[in-house]
Parts: sequence; structure tokens; C-alpha cells
Amino acid sequence: MSEPTIFTSDDLRSYLKSTVSERRYLHSLGVAETTAKVLDHFKCTDYTRRWNGFDAPTFCGLAHDIAREMSDASLIEFCKKNNIYLSKEDIVAPVLAHGIVSADIAVSLAGRFPMSWYKAIAVHTTGNAGMDDLALALFIADYIEPTRKFMTDQRRAFYLGSSGISQCAYRVLCDMIDHWRQTGFHDASSGSVAMKEFLERSAGCRYE
Repeated sequence: MSEPTIFTSDDLRSYLKSTVSERRYLHSLGVAETTAKVLDHFKCTDYTRRWNGFDAPTFCGLAHDIAREMSDASLIEFCKKNNIYLSKEDIVAPVLAHGIVSADIAVSLAGRFPMSWYKAIAVHTTGNAGMDDLALALFIADYIEPTRKFMTDQRRAFYLGSSGISQCAYRVLCDMIDHWRQTGFHDASSGSVAMKEFLERSAGCRYE
């Protein structure tokens, strides 16, 4: 593994600003800020808060979409080169792999940060079973952060008015699946289905 080149959140912001579009950069800033707010709002403690001078919501929010603007071919090539498993879903829709590619790139930039952070970044797009508070908060924040044009303040209030972070993530997930279907982007992925079933089984979540 190459030596780290990013040592502070400012370094990560600078890298991001020079690498992605302005729209993606502002989205990532919004996700970082919103992740912190979601964790605070639901009084979450089930996550590793700090590592090597970085705090979890800022690092994960800034890093989650590093690879989002890579082409399908580039995402597939990166995964092959770095021995990252690609499911059939990923091969059909390589954009679904941008989370784990972003996590891998973040490791190359900052070093081996906590595995829970890596997992949060890796599954932020579709979710998965067994997500901790940080992963759930990042998943929620990616959907409701301020630059999302389809998101109203009333809808944000509905999500944040949930009884807990699991119920909030469940509401987001159900609406996200509907949004994907309506826009024709893709159907519910296996990760989304696994997340939905896990939240229903472990936390008793229902859409209400």
C-alpha cells in the first residue's frame, strides 16, 4: 500500500475539490454535515467516532462519492485491478460499485482507517444488513442532504421525526426503492433487500 497523502479533513476537502465536479463536491460537503447532524439527532453512540485526527461523519461524508463520477469501464477496471468482488448486479450497473471503490481509494489516500468506516462508505448507495449507526447515518444523509432537489423540508422532517435511526433509515430505504423504480434507474438491489429484511427483523421496522 502506498504512503498516505491525506492527513487532515482539509486535505481531504482539497483533494475532493480538485477531483470531482462542483456539484459532487457540494453534495459531499452536505453529506458530511448531515451525517453528523443525524448522529447527533438520534443520540447515536454505536460507531468509532475518531481515528488519526479525523472524525467519522466528516471523513465518511467527504469520501463516500470519490468514485461516483468514474465511468462504468473505469469502475470495473479498478475492481479487477484491486481484487474487489463484483456481483452480477455490479456488472450490469457498475455505478453500484462506486461506494466500495470510493472506500478503497480513501484507504490509499489516508491509510487503513477503521473497518466500520470502510463498510459505511462501501454500502452507502444500496445499504446492507447489519449496518451500525454510522453506516445508517451516512445512508440517510446521502438521501436527505440539502442539495438534493427532490427532497423537501417537510419530507426531511418526516424522516428525522422517526422513533430512532433504524426507523429513519427504513423509511428512507423504502422511499429510495420506490424512487429508483419510478425513475427507471434500477430495481431494489440484493443489498437493499437484505437491509430491509434485517431492519424489519432486528428492529421491528415498518413503514408508517
